[in-house]
Amino acid sequence: MTIRINDLYAQEALELLSSLPEDAISVEPKPWYADEVKHRIKEYKRGEMDLVPHDKMWERIESQIQA
Repeated sequence: MTIRINDLYAQEALELLSSLPEDAISVEPKPWYADEVKHRIKEYKRGEMDLVPHDKMWERIESQIQA
């Protein structure tokens, strides 16, 4: 099930969810998402992932926007 909430009503939706008992809702990721996360963790642990520090990431994004 997918529920889309208009941003104008996000606060009300959060309040509604918060008012329900903890066991009333469970969130399960889509199978492909969980598989992708597992795959990326394995890449990271094997040293195969090109990691970029947060500040450098923004520098790269800004340089691409300005180009």
